[in-house]
Amino acid sequence: MVIPTANPDQLALFQNGGVDAVWTVEPWVTRLERDAKAHVFLEDKDTITTWLVSSVKFLHDRREFAKKIADANVELTKWIQQNPAEAQKLLIEELKAETRADFAPDAVAQAWKRIQFTSEVSRDLIAKSVQDGKDAGFLKGSTDTSKLIEIP
Repeated sequence: MVIPTANPDQLALFQNGGVDAVWTVEPWVTRLERDAKAHVFLEDKDTITTWLVSSVKFLHDRREFAKKIADANVELTKWIQQNPAEAQKLLIEELKAETRADFAPDAVAQAWKRIQFTSEVSRDLIAKSVQDGKDAGFLKGSTDTSKLIEIP
C-alpha cells in the first residue's frame, strides 16, 4: 500500500516502523540513509521533482507573466548550477525554517551529488513521470501527456 507522507515525516515513520520503505527525493534520501540506516534499493535518475504548472486560463490570459515565471526558473536554475555552495547554504536555511530541524552541510553536499538541476523539458520524461504516478496508484484513468507542456 502507498501512503502519501510529507517528506519531513518520513524519517520518524521509518525509524519507528510506521513505514517499511519510502518513495522520496533528496535531501530526504540522504537523511534516511544517514539517520535511519536505510538503503536505496531503486534509484531513478530520470525523475522530475519540480514542475511549474498553471491553468490553461492563466496561460491564455497572462501569457507574458507566465513567460516571466518560466524565465525566472531558468535563471534560478543557472544560478544554482554556478553557485552550488551558496545554494546549499540557502537550502539548509530553508529546510531548517520549514522543518525546525538541522541539516548537516555534509549531508546536503552528499545529497547534492544525486540532484540534476535543469530547466530543460522532455516530453518523454513527463510521460514517464505520469506513468510512474499511475503505477504507484497516485493517478487514475488515462492521461494525455502531450497536453501537459506549454512553453510560453
